[in-house]
Amino acid sequence: MFYDNVQIGGPAYDDPGGEFVPGRFLKLGCTITTRGCPKKCGWCKVPFAEGELREIAIKPGWIVQDNNLLACTEHRLTAVFDMLRAQGRNIYFNGGLDKHFLKPLHRGLFDSIPIGELWFACDRTMDLPHLERAAKILDGIPIRKLRCYTMIGYDDETAEQAEQRIKDVLDLGFAPFTQLYQPPTAMMPTKIYTAEWKAIMRKWCRPAAYLKGIK
Repeated sequence: MFYDNVQIGGPAYDDPGGEFVPGRFLKLGCTITTRGCPKKCGWCKVPFAEGELREIAIKPGWIVQDNNLLACTEHRLTAVFDMLRAQGRNIYFNGGLDKHFLKPLHRGLFDSIPIGELWFACDRTMDLPHLERAAKILDGIPIRKLRCYTMIGYDDETAEQAEQRIKDVLDLGFAPFTQLYQPPTAMMPTKIYTAEWKAIMRKWCRPAAYLKGIK
């Protein structure tokens, strides 16, 4: 009714993503320097929507939303961190950093910038040893800067096992942020959760509440 040219697309329509345009779909300050991911996790829609990891132009920003930045080459990471240092403010890796790709050499890159938050993920109990290795590499960074997505309800994990995993993540020095699993595509039925599962999610999705008294 009001525009001659209307185009429908973007992340909600499984657009594979092209060059990132600051301010389009995401607030100013966000940046994406790669699309896709080399992994194919069963709960993630990125492999279906964006495919394999590919580099795109580096646009300035301080909130990094890449799907798997650490899977890039060392040369590429150096270029991204050169851009981040130029921002002159705290840097947030809200898109997540893959613990499986984290190497000791990356610690120097993180130490070269003012860290806002480093986000990782631990979605299965079998991932805890990898998060423990990451904790050793990141030793000395306070828990208020180390965050961890903790999806619950995937596969056959029980509620008790899920909450124990969350507590283990906290013990490793990461502040959990818990979310209930839902299938990645609209073709799959929505998963219904009991009050027990919802209570765990509510308890562990508020770091400001459960971190009181922890420096």
